Amino acid sequence: MKRFFKIAAAVRILFILCISIFLGCSNEPDYKVIRQEVVDLHNKVMEDGEMASKYRLMLDTLSRTGLKGIRITQPGIDTTAEQKNIAILNTKLNQVDQDMMKWMQDFVPDIEGKRNAEAVKYFEGERIKIKKLDSQYNQILNESHAYLKKFNLITPSNQTDHHHDKN
Repeated sequence: MKRFFKIAAAVRILFILCISIFLGCSNEPDYKVIRQEVVDLHNKVMEDGEMASKYRLMLDTLSRTGLKGIRITQPGIDTTAEQKNIAILNTKLNQVDQDMMKWMQDFVPDIEGKRNAEAVKYFEGERIKIKKLDSQYNQILNESHAYLKKFNLITPSNQTDHHHDKN
């Protein structure tokens, strides 16, 4: 009978030890998984940067020469107001591009000498930043798209889908 109690006590101790070990282990994500999410989103946002460049070029062309032609077909258009609208859109496109360049310069993909928890925290912060850039690009690309479409400058041949939630 004493042997039974010793075995039961040992089983309880082993059980408590296993529970303690289990609770002590964190289910912390691997930083490499989060880093890859950040890199993947960065790659999508870079495509938006390319679209921003195309829109900026179209807006510049509209500003320099296109408004004169549109004024002939739409005599009521206020070209001064449209020049201001184009300048505002270009400023926004330039700003988000600058923000993206700054983020890329500051981004450190290799976290040597840091614990996993520190790296996870860093990459989660970077994920928030790149998602914000993604949102900014989506907003200004949508604005630019609508503006260019107003002048029939967006055609199926130069229209590109830039909504990441569809990927």
